[in-house]
Amino acid sequence: ALKLKAKNMDNPPLEAEILLSGILKKPREFSLTHGEKPLAKSQIAKYRQLIKRRLRGEPVAYLTGRKEFYSLNFLVNKNVLIPRPETELLVEEALKLVTRNSQPVTLADVGTGSGCIIISLAKYLHTKFPRQNNFQFLASDISPRALAVAKKNAEYHKVAKKIKFIKGDLLFPLMHNSSFTCPPKLGRRGIIHNSLIILANLPYGWKAWKNNCSLNTIGLKFEPPTALFTGQRGLELYEKLFQQIRTLRVSRCALGEIIALCEFDPRQTKMMKQLIKHELPAAKCQIKKDLAGLNRLAIITVKT
Repeated sequence: ALKLKAKNMDNPPLEAEILLSGILKKPREFSLTHGEKPLAKSQIAKYRQLIKRRLRGEPVAYLTGRKEFYSLNFLVNKNVLIPRPETELLVEEALKLVTRNSQPVTLADVGTGSGCIIISLAKYLHTKFPRQNNFQFLASDISPRALAVAKKNAEYHKVAKKIKFIKGDLLFPLMHNSSFTCPPKLGRRGIIHNSLIILANLPYGWKAWKNNCSLNTIGLKFEPPTALFTGQRGLELYEKLFQQIRTLRVSRCALGEIIALCEFDPRQTKMMKQLIKHELPAAKCQIKKDLAGLNRLAIITVKT
């Protein structure tokens, strides 16, 4: 902890305890209540190696291979972005949308990475509504290595059979997958159309910001660049997503409405609004703030 403190780490005692619990393969509380128990030489050597790596700036999540998100533990490695607390807002808002009515809903997580978003939703909804079959879960990612991590997390949380993982670029593989174009269901008043909720925490770091900041200082140099940065504005992937939504809107998919939840940097608020207006002029947009009071999430509703 003293070595970590000398490097101005955020919380040296906590980080030291987390790394030790990883070595012991026990909860952090175990090391606090069993401080008298000596470590084996191999454990000491491994612990020292982890401390050295942490002093070089490597994130704790990569050192332990785990990261908590929405009160669940997720496997992470250098092939996926480390889940951020602010992304939990996306899950919370998606749950509000899903539980407001009983109509069939398809949830599609584009650029799923570790799968933390779609898995958290599948886990929660299955627990809360165990007898309902109104939810369909889809997830895409262009990286096969990221999908491998997401599938392992889905298996760990026992929702692997509920989520369809597909390799491809954003909505494109979902639009051309038979499981996406499911037929509408018949209700008492006629046809009930599926609603589609798109979950998107896409890379939104922009070129100038990347060039002007120290990745070493903020601990980003160990995370996959393709999961962090894209283009001059940082919104290039969202532009592509909105174009795909526009194409989907005029297709023959049996959808009642399309809602996209898109995380972005607060400094991109004006550009995000302009982009939505340009690509989806008929859409309604609501901006949600995170716990820090900063604009973080765009909720875009498109009638089909």
